[in-house]
Amino acid sequence: MNPELVKSFFYWIEERHRIYLKRVAGEPGPWTEDSILANYKFTNPFRENDRVTIWMRNNWTKPHESYEESVQIFNCCFFRMFGTIEFAEEHGYVKDWYPKQTKQLAAHRLAAGKPVFTGAYIITNMGLRKPKQEVVVDMFLTPLWQAREQLAAAAAKHSLEHLHNVLGTFTGWGGGGFMAYEAVTDLNHTPVLRNATDRFTWANAGPGAKRGLNRLYERKLEKAIQPEQANNEMIELLEYAPHFLDPRSFPIQDVDMRTIEHSLCEWDKYQRVLLEQGKPRSIYNYARAKPIEKGPII
Repeated sequence: MNPELVKSFFYWIEERHRIYLKRVAGEPGPWTEDSILANYKFTNPFRENDRVTIWMRNNWTKPHESYEESVQIFNCCFFRMFGTIEFAEEHGYVKDWYPKQTKQLAAHRLAAGKPVFTGAYIITNMGLRKPKQEVVVDMFLTPLWQAREQLAAAAAKHSLEHLHNVLGTFTGWGGGGFMAYEAVTDLNHTPVLRNATDRFTWANAGPGAKRGLNRLYERKLEKAIQPEQANNEMIELLEYAPHFLDPRSFPIQDVDMRTIEHSLCEWDKYQRVLLEQGKPRSIYNYARAKPIEKGPII
């Protein structure tokens, strides 16, 4: 692992979090002298500080922590499969499952041009000639509701990886495991998986994180990496954190494997701009910047 690139990686984490802190404090932008971070959009290194996740915690997961774990699991999956605050607000927390009503609400909102599905990631319809909401409800969510006790039993092993693997056997949740990973990450901040034993030893490396690892190890960017190798390399990177991040000014205790995995993907985008290999899709528009809500990691 190239030491200078490791330094650059942790610089990205620290500087991006510093931007977040300045925004929370209400300071005017730009919030950094780094021209790349100032001009292009990058997500927070800490997922819990993202706007949608903050809303989810305050309005979806925390108020319903007394519900059965099987119901909490389903609701985390439900929320991320649609991914918009607006749809979740109108639909409400799922205490019992009425798929027909969910499909009707989604169809009505889509017809009215109202948000239903997130644009932050791709929700597939499996290439089927059916409305997306029908595929999502009938094929991705209803089987989870029917198997919710099985999922709760898997969660009882207190392992993010184990529940991720079990969830990945269901249609719409497998493949690269992105959606299953979103759900188990959410559950890590609920009573269901709050005591997971592998928060600091496991993460599901996506394509962007693997490219980031290839950069750090100076391999070809598209070199295939097996999950076990990627995970071991992320553990090694996490172990470097205390050497590059100052715990007196940075919440290093909150840097877990999800932080490393997610930041690798964003740092890869940063490096693409730096090395003139490409640019992120979104340019930061300061004129449209809005105040952001304070998240739990400061």
